[in-house]
Amino acid sequence: MIFSDYHTHTVYSHGAGTCEQNVLAAIERGLSRVAISEHGPAHLFYGVRNERLRKLRREVDELACRYANDIEVLFGLECNLTDYGACDAPGDAPAICDVLLLAFHRGVRLKSPFMRRLGAEALGLHKNDPVETANALLEAAGKYRITALSHPGLYVKSDIPTLAKGAAELGVLLEINASRVTMSKEELKKADELGASFLINSDAHRPNDVGEFASALNAAREAGVIDSVLNYVPDMPELIFLPGTAAAVPAPGAGFDM
Repeated sequence: MIFSDYHTHTVYSHGAGTCEQNVLAAIERGLSRVAISEHGPAHLFYGVRNERLRKLRREVDELACRYANDIEVLFGLECNLTDYGACDAPGDAPAICDVLLLAFHRGVRLKSPFMRRLGAEALGLHKNDPVETANALLEAAGKYRITALSHPGLYVKSDIPTLAKGAAELGVLLEINASRVTMSKEELKKADELGASFLINSDAHRPNDVGEFASALNAAREAGVIDSVLNYVPDMPELIFLPGTAAAVPAPGAGFDM
């Protein structure tokens, strides 16, 4: 089973529920960890920035204290690629964020020729070099200490072998997104062969979808990569370490050593 969900959205961006509703949904699902991971500030429509971002951090901290006996609540950010090798992670992101995700998203200001080409591809008007796109994400991931690349290949094509090899070298995970599985069975197999590890996340935009992993679990099992999913445990409780963190995460039912 999947014991944690590191990618959930709330009313702070384009989700339908509050942070507390997402936390309560995660508890009801039996999760040990949940992260509120809103869009970074560069997203024109959904980005959380300035005082609103600080307010969100305070709210997540309050929920973490309130529900400490039931679940671990983390503060995340889904960063937006803003140029080749660049994203909108705040300068103090490693200090204020527990989880950093990264992806190309539509709705980001297209300031450079590279980003304008990606924007055209997202609209079906142009085809870019998928290897270049993968390398752009990898350079940003290494520079900003990204935890995982969310929904690889969504909106713009990324070369999965390039992404997988680079992610393995950087210690960055590839997300199998349960809201929309973006990697094919063959791509998942190849990524696994190249040493990549995975996270399964819900990308929930409603509380009812927090901890809903069925499509991603099925994809991982069919591709034979389930053992490389770091937030998956088969039966017995055991300690799992998320790259970039020092804390061991107990599987459901194992309790917390707070």
